[in-house]
Amino acid sequence: MTFSTNDTKFMKIALKEAKQALNKGDYPVGAVLVINNKVVGKTRNSILTKMDWASHAEAKLMAKCSAAIKKSIKTDHANIELFTTLEPCLMCLGSAVLHRISRIVFACPDPHGGATNINQNSLKNWYKNNWPKIDGELLKEEAYKLMITFMEDKNTAPWKEIKILYENLHKSWLTKK
Repeated sequence: MTFSTNDTKFMKIALKEAKQALNKGDYPVGAVLVINNKVVGKTRNSILTKMDWASHAEAKLMAKCSAAIKKSIKTDHANIELFTTLEPCLMCLGSAVLHRISRIVFACPDPHGGATNINQNSLKNWYKNNWPKIDGELLKEEAYKLMITFMEDKNTAPWKEIKILYENLHKSWLTKK
């Protein structure tokens, strides 16, 4: 997959959001919403700081920008793109489909909860017809490092297991080179 200069620019904005989340002690995920090559919103995860497991960057961003998304779809069938530093989970992917996102670009694959490889043939036609194009692994190393940094000081068994999943994912990237 070849990414454009704009793709890289938008992902770097998402990475800044993820770094801010990390600095606040939160799971380091950032997201940017782009309509017709213009940034209309950006945010970061707050699942730990708000004590709300549904406060994923992508879901918050789409909810915040929902009116702009609907307006752009109705007026000019806009190209709506979601840039996120982590592969979307099932909730965020579902929200992207419902919001008619045209394309999702993510940085780091999520070996713990990523849902972009879901079998579309198992879905009903409405979902298949509104499924976004999904491109992954843009600036994946930067996003991966943020995830590992976040997990470094987590000493509970679940976090240790998740960290191992990420480390194994990273090893697979290195063997592909």
